[in-house]
Formats: sequence, C-alpha cells, structure tokens
Amino acid sequence: MSLKRLKRDMDSLFKKLLDTVENGSIPDLQEIKDFTKMASRLQNYASDEWALEAEDFAHLSKQLIAAVKSKDIQEIYSLITALDDAKNYCHRSFKD
Repeated sequence: MSLKRLKRDMDSLFKKLLDTVENGSIPDLQEIKDFTKMASRLQNYASDEWALEAEDFAHLSKQLIAAVKSKDIQEIYSLITALDDAKNYCHRSFKD
C-alpha cells in the first residue's frame, strides 16, 4: 500500500471515529483496531524528520484501544482530540 493510499484510508476512518465521538458515542472496537494497524504501518513510511511524531501517533492510537475497551468516554474523547491535534501538526509541519 502506498503512503498516499494509507493516509487517505486513515483520514476516512478517522473522520468516522471523530464523528462518532463528537456525537457522544463510543467508536467500534474493530474500527479502532483497524486504525491502530494503519497508524503502525505509517511508521514504516516515516522519514527521520517525522519518525518520532509517527511513533507518538501510533502510541496514542494504541491507548485508544484500551479506552474503548473500558468504555471510558472522557478518555476516548481526550485521545481522539490528541490524535486530531497530532495529525494537524504533522500535516502542517511535514510535507511528503
């Protein structure tokens, strides 16, 4: 899978997860796991310039799995917000 396709698929799924959380619902665990797999794959494409950010992003997505399993809506919201902030930072700071 190309980086462009991976980013497009991640963006599409993330929008769905964000909408779910913004509507006060808990995202589907399998969708979170799928997103986490994509976030882990993203690290394979990371240049030295943004490798740490990619690692942090994958770590946040793994924390999201635990939050969804425990149905902790506050933690889920915090992690989704942190992932969105991280994504926006990376997209502004690093061009590929």
